[in-house]
Amino acid sequence: MYENGQSVTLDSILTAVKHDSDIGFTGGRTTLSYLLRAMGFEWKKTDNRRSLMERNDIVIARSDFLMEYMKLKAEGYEFVFLDETWFYSKGYASRSWQDKNKESCSSKNLDEGKRYIVLHAGGTNGFIEDAELLFPSKTKEVDEYHGTMTAEMFQKWMKEMLLPRLAEPSVIVMDNAPVHSVLKVKRPSSKWRKGDLQQFLTEHNIPFRPEHTFKSLLLKTSEIVVQKRYVVDEMIQEAGHKVLRLPPYHCHYNPIELVWSQCKRYYHRHRGTTFDHQAVTRKWRQALNQVSVENWKNYVAHTEKITEEDWRVEVRHDASETSVIVNIQEDSDDDDVPLAVPIPGPSGVST
Repeated sequence: MYENGQSVTLDSILTAVKHDSDIGFTGGRTTLSYLLRAMGFEWKKTDNRRSLMERNDIVIARSDFLMEYMKLKAEGYEFVFLDETWFYSKGYASRSWQDKNKESCSSKNLDEGKRYIVLHAGGTNGFIEDAELLFPSKTKEVDEYHGTMTAEMFQKWMKEMLLPRLAEPSVIVMDNAPVHSVLKVKRPSSKWRKGDLQQFLTEHNIPFRPEHTFKSLLLKTSEIVVQKRYVVDEMIQEAGHKVLRLPPYHCHYNPIELVWSQCKRYYHRHRGTTFDHQAVTRKWRQALNQVSVENWKNYVAHTEKITEEDWRVEVRHDASETSVIVNIQEDSDDDDVPLAVPIPGPSGVST
Protein backbone atom coordinates (compact mmCIF):
# COMPACT_ATOMS: atom_id res chain seq x y z
CA MET A 1 0.00 0.00 0.00
CA TYR A 2 2.76 2.43 0.92
CA GLU A 3 4.40 1.81 -2.47
CA ASN A 4 1.30 3.30 -4.09
CA GLY A 5 1.42 6.32 -1.82
CA GLN A 6 -1.63 5.22 0.19
CA SER A 7 -2.10 6.08 3.83
CA VAL A 8 -1.78 2.87 5.83
CA THR A 9 -4.05 2.53 8.86
CA LEU A 10 -4.72 -0.37 11.17
CA ASP A 11 -8.08 -0.88 9.49
CA SER A 12 -6.56 -0.82 6.00
CA ILE A 13 -3.97 -3.42 7.07
CA LEU A 14 -6.72 -5.51 8.65
CA THR A 15 -8.78 -5.39 5.45
CA ALA A 16 -5.76 -6.37 3.35
CA VAL A 17 -4.73 -9.37 5.44
CA LYS A 18 -8.30 -10.65 5.74
CA HIS A 19 -8.66 -10.61 1.94
CA ASP A 20 -5.32 -12.33 1.36
CA SER A 21 -5.94 -16.09 1.29
CA ASP A 22 -2.21 -16.81 1.60
CA ILE A 23 -2.10 -15.07 4.98
CA GLY A 24 -5.34 -16.50 6.31
CA PHE A 25 -5.63 -13.97 9.16
CA THR A 26 -8.89 -14.41 11.09
CA GLY A 27 -8.28 -12.13 14.08
CA GLY A 28 -9.50 -8.62 14.80
CA ARG A 29 -8.00 -5.18 15.36
CA THR A 30 -6.67 -5.93 18.84
CA THR A 31 -4.97 -9.14 17.72
CA LEU A 32 -3.46 -7.42 14.68
CA SER A 33 -2.16 -4.55 16.79
CA TYR A 34 -0.60 -7.06 19.21
CA LEU A 35 1.01 -9.01 16.37
CA LEU A 36 2.45 -5.88 14.76
CA ARG A 37 4.15 -4.96 18.01
CA ALA A 38 5.37 -8.54 18.50
CA MET A 39 6.85 -8.45 14.97
CA GLY A 40 9.23 -5.66 15.88
CA PHE A 41 7.16 -2.47 15.82
CA GLU A 42 6.92 -0.24 18.86
CA TRP A 43 4.85 2.71 20.03
CA LYS A 44 6.26 6.20 19.50
CA LYS A 45 4.88 9.59 20.41
CA THR A 46 4.51 11.89 17.40
CA ASP A 47 2.76 15.25 17.75
CA ASN A 48 1.08 13.97 20.91
CA ARG A 49 -0.29 10.95 19.05
CA ARG A 50 0.75 7.34 19.34
CA SER A 51 2.22 5.80 16.22
CA LEU A 52 3.58 2.33 15.59
CA MET A 53 7.14 2.39 14.28
CA GLU A 54 9.43 -0.43 13.28
CA ARG A 55 12.39 -0.68 15.63
CA ASN A 56 15.55 0.87 14.22
CA ASP A 57 17.66 -2.18 15.01
CA ILE A 58 15.36 -4.37 12.91
CA VAL A 59 15.38 -1.89 10.02
CA ILE A 60 19.19 -1.84 10.09
CA ALA A 61 19.48 -5.63 10.44
CA ARG A 62 17.16 -6.20 7.47
CA SER A 63 18.97 -3.69 5.30
CA ASP A 64 22.35 -5.24 6.16
CA PHE A 65 21.04 -8.75 5.46
CA LEU A 66 19.53 -7.83 2.10
CA MET A 67 22.66 -6.00 1.00
CA GLU A 68 24.93 -8.90 1.93
CA TYR A 69 22.55 -11.49 0.47
CA MET A 70 22.46 -9.76 -2.92
CA LYS A 71 26.25 -9.36 -2.89
CA LEU A 72 26.95 -13.02 -2.08
CA LYS A 73 24.38 -14.22 -4.59
CA ALA A 74 26.01 -12.13 -7.32
CA GLU A 75 29.35 -13.73 -6.40
CA GLY A 76 27.89 -17.17 -7.09
CA TYR A 77 27.90 -18.69 -3.61
CA GLU A 78 25.75 -21.70 -2.71
CA PHE A 79 23.37 -20.95 0.17
CA VAL A 80 22.75 -23.49 2.93
CA PHE A 81 19.75 -22.82 5.17
CA LEU A 82 19.52 -24.35 8.64
CA ASP A 83 16.94 -24.32 11.38
CA GLU A 84 15.53 -26.22 14.33
CA THR A 85 11.91 -27.28 14.57
CA TRP A 86 9.79 -29.68 16.61
CA PHE A 87 6.90 -32.09 16.20
CA TYR A 88 4.78 -34.32 18.42
CA SER A 89 4.91 -38.08 18.14
CA LYS A 90 1.11 -38.31 17.82
CA GLY A 91 0.88 -35.45 15.38
CA TYR A 92 -0.49 -31.97 15.83
CA ALA A 93 -2.31 -29.23 13.98
CA SER A 94 -0.66 -25.84 14.01
CA ARG A 95 0.84 -23.34 11.61
CA SER A 96 4.52 -23.89 10.87
CA TRP A 97 5.33 -20.49 9.35
CA GLN A 98 6.54 -19.00 12.63
CA ASP A 99 9.20 -16.83 14.16
CA LYS A 100 11.26 -17.91 17.14
CA ASN A 101 9.74 -15.09 19.21
CA LYS A 102 6.95 -16.78 21.13
CA GLU A 103 4.93 -13.54 21.12
CA SER A 104 4.89 -13.29 17.33
CA CYS A 105 3.13 -16.55 16.62
CA SER A 106 0.55 -18.77 18.17
CA SER A 107 -0.05 -22.45 17.82
CA LYS A 108 -2.47 -24.77 19.55
CA ASN A 109 -1.07 -27.91 21.02
CA LEU A 110 -3.75 -30.42 20.10
CA ASP A 111 -1.52 -33.35 20.86
CA GLU A 112 -0.57 -35.78 23.48
CA GLY A 113 2.71 -37.55 23.06
CA LYS A 114 6.42 -36.98 23.20
CA ARG A 115 7.88 -33.92 21.54
CA TYR A 116 10.87 -34.31 19.21
CA ILE A 117 13.46 -31.69 18.29
CA VAL A 118 14.90 -31.63 14.77
CA LEU A 119 17.92 -29.80 13.37
CA HIS A 120 18.81 -29.99 9.69
CA ALA A 121 20.10 -27.95 6.75
CA GLY A 122 19.65 -27.82 3.00
CA GLY A 123 19.50 -25.76 -0.16
CA THR A 124 18.77 -26.00 -3.88
CA ASN A 125 20.32 -29.48 -3.99
CA GLY A 126 18.07 -30.77 -1.21
CA PHE A 127 18.92 -31.67 2.37
CA ILE A 128 22.59 -31.94 3.26
CA GLU A 129 23.04 -35.71 3.37
CA ASP A 130 23.34 -37.28 6.84
CA ALA A 131 23.23 -33.89 8.58
CA GLU A 132 19.98 -34.46 10.47
CA LEU A 133 19.86 -34.33 14.26
CA LEU A 134 16.71 -35.77 15.86
CA PHE A 135 16.07 -36.39 19.56
CA PRO A 136 13.16 -36.42 22.05
CA SER A 137 12.65 -33.32 24.16
CA LYS A 138 12.46 -33.30 27.94
CA THR A 139 9.77 -30.60 27.95
CA LYS A 140 6.48 -30.05 26.16
CA GLU A 141 6.53 -26.27 26.48
CA VAL A 142 6.40 -24.85 22.94
CA ASP A 143 8.58 -21.83 23.69
CA GLU A 144 11.22 -23.91 25.47
CA TYR A 145 12.55 -26.00 22.60
CA HIS A 146 15.60 -23.77 22.23
CA GLY A 147 16.23 -24.51 25.88
CA THR A 148 16.30 -28.20 25.03
CA MET A 149 18.71 -27.68 22.15
CA THR A 150 21.83 -26.43 23.93
CA ALA A 151 24.62 -24.32 22.46
CA GLU A 152 27.03 -27.21 23.01
CA MET A 153 24.80 -29.57 21.02
CA PHE A 154 24.46 -27.07 18.20
CA GLN A 155 28.20 -26.42 18.02
CA LYS A 156 28.93 -30.16 18.02
CA TRP A 157 26.39 -30.67 15.22
CA MET A 158 27.91 -27.82 13.23
CA LYS A 159 31.46 -29.10 13.62
CA GLU A 160 30.87 -32.83 13.18
CA MET A 161 27.75 -33.19 11.04
CA LEU A 162 27.31 -30.12 8.83
CA LEU A 163 30.66 -28.54 8.01
CA PRO A 164 32.41 -31.78 6.92
CA ARG A 165 29.57 -32.40 4.45
CA LEU A 166 29.80 -29.07 2.62
CA ALA A 167 31.85 -29.75 -0.49
CA GLU A 168 32.37 -26.16 -1.64
CA PRO A 169 32.52 -22.72 -0.03
CA SER A 170 28.96 -21.93 1.00
CA VAL A 171 26.95 -19.26 2.78
CA ILE A 172 25.27 -20.68 5.88
CA VAL A 173 22.04 -18.82 6.67
CA MET A 174 20.60 -19.02 10.18
CA ASP A 175 18.65 -16.99 12.70
CA ASN A 176 19.90 -15.44 15.93
CA ALA A 177 18.57 -18.05 18.35
CA PRO A 178 20.51 -18.07 21.64
CA VAL A 179 22.05 -21.47 20.87
CA HIS A 180 23.47 -19.99 17.65
CA SER A 181 24.78 -16.85 19.32
CA VAL A 182 27.27 -17.75 22.05
CA LEU A 183 29.90 -15.01 22.13
CA LYS A 184 33.60 -15.74 21.80
CA VAL A 185 34.35 -12.99 24.32
CA LYS A 186 31.54 -12.06 26.66
CA ARG A 187 30.93 -8.49 27.73
CA PRO A 188 31.51 -8.00 31.49
CA SER A 189 28.39 -7.49 33.57
CA SER A 190 27.36 -7.01 37.18
CA LYS A 191 26.95 -10.79 37.44
CA TRP A 192 30.70 -11.32 37.05
CA ARG A 193 32.98 -11.95 40.01
CA LYS A 194 35.61 -9.39 40.97
CA GLY A 195 38.41 -11.76 40.00
CA ASP A 196 36.89 -12.23 36.53
CA LEU A 197 36.78 -8.45 36.02
CA GLN A 198 40.43 -8.17 37.04
CA GLN A 199 41.40 -10.92 34.60
CA PHE A 200 39.42 -9.25 31.81
CA LEU A 201 41.18 -5.93 32.42
CA THR A 202 44.57 -7.65 32.50
CA GLU A 203 43.88 -9.40 29.18
CA HIS A 204 43.04 -6.04 27.62
CA ASN A 205 46.05 -4.23 29.14
CA ILE A 206 43.95 -1.91 31.30
CA PRO A 207 45.78 -0.99 34.55
CA PHE A 208 44.03 -1.26 37.92
CA ARG A 209 45.00 -1.49 41.59
CA PRO A 210 44.12 -4.35 43.94
CA GLU A 211 42.15 -1.96 46.14
CA HIS A 212 39.80 -0.98 43.29
CA THR A 213 36.20 -1.80 44.19
CA PHE A 214 33.98 -4.08 42.11
CA LYS A 215 32.04 -1.07 40.84
CA SER A 216 35.15 0.82 39.74
CA LEU A 217 36.49 -2.28 37.97
CA LEU A 218 33.19 -2.71 36.15
CA LEU A 219 33.29 0.93 35.07
CA LYS A 220 36.80 0.42 33.72
CA THR A 221 35.62 -2.51 31.58
CA SER A 222 33.06 -0.21 29.94
CA GLU A 223 35.96 1.66 28.34
CA ILE A 224 36.90 -1.46 26.35
CA VAL A 225 35.31 -2.02 22.97
CA VAL A 226 34.55 -5.73 22.68
CA GLN A 227 33.88 -6.85 19.13
CA LYS A 228 30.86 -9.15 18.93
CA ARG A 229 32.26 -12.47 17.69
CA TYR A 230 30.20 -15.64 17.76
CA VAL A 231 31.76 -19.03 18.44
CA VAL A 232 29.77 -20.69 15.64
CA ASP A 233 30.54 -17.93 13.12
CA GLU A 234 34.27 -18.34 13.65
CA MET A 235 33.93 -22.11 13.38
CA ILE A 236 32.18 -21.70 10.02
CA GLN A 237 34.68 -19.15 8.73
CA GLU A 238 37.64 -21.30 9.74
CA ALA A 239 36.14 -24.08 7.60
CA GLY A 240 36.16 -21.76 4.57
CA HIS A 241 32.49 -20.77 4.54
CA LYS A 242 30.54 -17.58 5.21
CA VAL A 243 27.74 -16.79 7.66
CA LEU A 244 24.62 -14.76 6.98
CA ARG A 245 22.30 -14.15 9.91
CA LEU A 246 18.61 -13.49 9.36
CA PRO A 247 17.19 -10.23 10.73
CA PRO A 248 14.79 -10.66 13.68
CA TYR A 249 11.18 -11.55 12.77
CA HIS A 250 12.14 -12.47 9.17
CA CYS A 251 11.85 -16.26 9.12
CA HIS A 252 10.08 -15.89 5.74
CA TYR A 253 13.56 -15.40 4.23
CA ASN A 254 14.41 -19.00 5.20
CA PRO A 255 13.04 -21.69 2.82
CA ILE A 256 13.55 -24.46 5.35
CA GLU A 257 10.47 -23.12 7.15
CA LEU A 258 8.44 -24.26 4.13
CA VAL A 259 10.26 -27.58 4.14
CA TRP A 260 9.31 -28.12 7.78
CA SER A 261 5.70 -27.38 6.96
CA GLN A 262 5.70 -30.04 4.23
CA CYS A 263 7.38 -32.59 6.53
CA LYS A 264 4.93 -32.01 9.35
CA ARG A 265 1.91 -32.32 7.07
CA TYR A 266 3.25 -35.64 5.80
CA TYR A 267 4.02 -36.91 9.30
CA HIS A 268 0.59 -35.90 10.59
CA ARG A 269 -1.19 -37.72 7.74
CA HIS A 270 0.94 -40.89 7.99
CA ARG A 271 1.71 -41.08 11.70
CA GLY A 272 -0.05 -44.44 12.21
CA THR A 273 -0.92 -45.86 15.61
CA THR A 274 2.48 -46.82 17.03
CA PHE A 275 4.44 -44.07 18.77
CA ASP A 276 7.53 -45.68 20.27
CA HIS A 277 10.87 -44.02 19.50
CA GLN A 278 11.75 -46.36 16.64
CA ALA A 279 8.39 -45.89 14.92
CA VAL A 280 8.49 -42.11 15.32
CA THR A 281 12.01 -41.71 13.93
CA ARG A 282 11.24 -44.03 11.02
CA LYS A 283 8.10 -42.09 10.09
CA TRP A 284 9.85 -38.73 10.46
CA ARG A 285 12.66 -39.83 8.17
CA GLN A 286 10.04 -40.86 5.64
CA ALA A 287 8.69 -37.32 5.93
CA LEU A 288 12.16 -35.94 5.23
CA ASN A 289 12.74 -38.28 2.30
CA GLN A 290 9.54 -37.25 0.52
CA VAL A 291 10.86 -33.67 0.26
CA SER A 292 12.39 -33.74 -3.22
CA VAL A 293 15.20 -31.64 -4.66
CA GLU A 294 12.52 -30.02 -6.81
CA ASN A 295 10.56 -29.07 -3.67
CA TRP A 296 13.67 -27.49 -2.20
CA LYS A 297 14.38 -25.56 -5.41
CA ASN A 298 10.83 -24.22 -5.47
CA TYR A 299 10.97 -23.16 -1.82
CA VAL A 300 14.34 -21.46 -2.31
CA ALA A 301 13.00 -19.69 -5.42
CA HIS A 302 9.95 -18.54 -3.44
CA THR A 303 12.00 -17.01 -0.63
CA GLU A 304 14.50 -15.56 -3.10
CA LYS A 305 11.63 -13.76 -4.81
CA ILE A 306 10.53 -12.27 -1.48
CA THR A 307 14.09 -11.32 -0.56
CA GLU A 308 14.85 -9.70 -3.91
CA GLU A 309 11.58 -7.78 -3.90
CA ASP A 310 12.32 -6.49 -0.40
CA TRP A 311 15.75 -5.38 -1.62
CA ARG A 312 14.13 -3.47 -4.49
CA VAL A 313 11.83 -1.81 -1.96
CA GLU A 314 14.85 -0.87 0.17
CA VAL A 315 16.58 0.67 -2.84
CA ARG A 316 13.48 2.56 -3.96
CA HIS A 317 12.84 4.00 -0.51
CA ASP A 318 16.48 4.90 -0.07
CA ALA A 319 16.29 6.86 -3.32
CA SER A 320 13.01 8.59 -2.60
CA GLU A 321 13.23 8.84 1.21
CA THR A 322 9.52 8.10 1.25
CA SER A 323 7.68 7.81 4.54
CA VAL A 324 4.84 5.39 5.14
CA ILE A 325 1.85 6.60 7.09
CA VAL A 326 0.57 4.23 9.75
CA ASN A 327 -2.12 4.96 12.30
CA ILE A 328 -3.11 2.71 15.16
CA GLN A 329 -5.51 3.96 17.80
CA GLU A 330 -6.27 1.13 20.19
CA ASP A 331 -8.69 3.15 22.28
CA SER A 332 -10.55 4.95 19.51
CA ASP A 333 -12.63 4.07 16.46
CA ASP A 334 -11.11 6.97 14.53
CA ASP A 335 -8.44 5.10 12.55
CA ASP A 336 -7.83 7.49 9.71
CA VAL A 337 -5.64 10.12 11.34
CA PRO A 338 -2.26 9.67 9.60
CA LEU A 339 0.87 9.23 11.65
CA ALA A 340 4.32 9.10 10.05
CA VAL A 341 6.54 6.05 10.24
CA PRO A 342 10.00 6.83 8.81
CA ILE A 343 11.00 3.46 7.32
CA PRO A 344 8.43 0.83 6.29
CA GLY A 345 8.93 -2.88 6.57
CA PRO A 346 9.10 -4.72 3.26
CA SER A 347 6.54 -7.21 2.00
CA GLY A 348 7.25 -9.92 4.56
CA VAL A 349 6.72 -7.74 7.65
CA SER A 350 2.96 -7.35 7.21
CA THR A 351 2.43 -11.09 6.99
